[in-house]
Amino acid sequence: MTDLSPEAQSHDDAVDALTGLVTYLASELVDDAVDVAVTADRRGHHIAVRLELPEEQLGQVIGRGGRIARSIRTALMVAGSRQDVRVSLNIEGISESAAYDADIEQDQDNEAEREADA
Repeated sequence: MTDLSPEAQSHDDAVDALTGLVTYLASELVDDAVDVAVTADRRGHHIAVRLELPEEQLGQVIGRGGRIARSIRTALMVAGSRQDVRVSLNIEGISESAAYDADIEQDQDNEAEREADA
């Protein structure tokens, strides 16, 4: 097992906390929270959070004039400053066909894993 320095561990905790915050907020805003995917990439003292959801639900997260998205970004900046990291948020829509293709790919991966285990 790899030993993490206290700073690296705190940054991993920050990633978990920030992705959890975005997941919670986005899930409360959209009709179907199952379709919400949040990932994060940490580079030093910067964490880039990526929120993916179906295109038809983008408006529920972005809001009129981008007000909701701006509020989410503000909350992330505050939470990030408490963790001593800078945070950016990228909100992306997934087309229905891309989501369908991803589901098929995931099903194929799961089937391959089951065959490998057998």
